[in-house]
Amino acid sequence: MKINITKSTLLEGIQIISAGVSSRTTLPILHNFLMEATGGKLKLVRTDMEMATVHYVNAEIEEEGSITIPLKEFSDIIKNLPDDKEINLQLDENNKFHIKSGKSKFWVIGTPKNEYPAIPEVEHKNSVVLNPIELQNMIEKTAFSASTQETRYILNGLLWNNTAEKFEIVATDGGRLAIATHSALVGSKEFKIIIPTKILNEVCRYISIAKPAKDGTIEVNVSANQVSFVIKETTFISRLIEGNFPNYNQVIPTKKNINFEVFSKELLASTRRSALCAGEFGSVVKYKLENNNLTVSSNSQNMEFTDEIPVEYTQEPFEAAFNPQYIIDVLKNIGSEKVSFSFVNASQPVLVEPVEDNTFKYVIMPVRA
Repeated sequence: MKINITKSTLLEGIQIISAGVSSRTTLPILHNFLMEATGGKLKLVRTDMEMATVHYVNAEIEEEGSITIPLKEFSDIIKNLPDDKEINLQLDENNKFHIKSGKSKFWVIGTPKNEYPAIPEVEHKNSVVLNPIELQNMIEKTAFSASTQETRYILNGLLWNNTAEKFEIVATDGGRLAIATHSALVGSKEFKIIIPTKILNEVCRYISIAKPAKDGTIEVNVSANQVSFVIKETTFISRLIEGNFPNYNQVIPTKKNINFEVFSKELLASTRRSALCAGEFGSVVKYKLENNNLTVSSNSQNMEFTDEIPVEYTQEPFEAAFNPQYIIDVLKNIGSEKVSFSFVNASQPVLVEPVEDNTFKYVIMPVRA
């Protein structure tokens, strides 16, 4: 294998495949990545056995071949090579991988491709095409509500529910629920799958880096046990989470006995201040509605906080308490100037929605004050 490539091109490719893939492993080969010169392009591959990233970069291929190389060592070498010099990469018969730039020369010992885990082929039988910016928006406005506890593995992913009527992305950790709704995906087959949050966060990160055009596309391919995302020269592949996602429709309030609207930034700032006084464990923020006023309050053993926000509310006095972080997460991500809070009563879940936008819904369980 013999390759000539610019530092910026190679470094960008290494950064794309290295992020998101776990480096914690008992298999030494998984500390490596696969480099393969084929078809006039350089293919870079990284996997942790749960997800994989495949990325193609432009390079001058003098001789085709493949090798796996320790990722950290190789990345550190490339970062410290001269910016203005071309990089020459060459593999010899002893699996020594030579790196040359200007007068600087390195070599590292590689491992043959056949010792690296095989990356599953992408199946294009059941594909949907989405706008990457719209998909990123749906993921970012739901993923924060997914569980991070390893004991709740089913909830460590986002449900993708694609029907003839609509496409939904849903996340929950048992105490809160986030739903993003999209119009029906024309021409696609129905499916209901759970995708690990990890790969979806990585797809969003890549979309931010790639900056696709407003009319750009991302191809999502669904098979029996895996999902893949193809955008430009990059493919992300992941196993699906097996199991039954909770029936989220059951917890969405259908009645709105008590309702108020408030400016997102104002309530976010007040709730953040309240969280400072709420204590570290079992923290609670109280919302009290009375006489066109919302009182935000909290207290702990050594601190107390109150704040007032004007709202339109003339019903009987009403009070509910919440985990402040749940409220903060919603208000940070909702992307709307005003939000609506709708209650059945103080003990049942509250429905939080952007005003004049029915594509996002958040349900939060109250707590005992």
